[in-house]
Amino acid sequence: MKIYRTSASSEYCATCEYWGAVRQVRSSTVESEEWGIYSNRKSGYNGKERKYNGHCFRYVRWFTLGR
Repeated sequence: MKIYRTSASSEYCATCEYWGAVRQVRSSTVESEEWGIYSNRKSGYNGKERKYNGHCFRYVRWFTLGR
């Protein structure tokens, strides 16, 4: 599996509460898979695959990043 790195301060899918994929925080970086399933019922992307560096209007900071 290839690892994709994203800045933890970015507002990409990889740092969103509603994006589901294997991911972990390492320092100021989020390491993740390339694709994940979006799970916000209020969004048109609900249940669809989204790339780790995608954007949307329903972004919510992933709670793990706030610790």
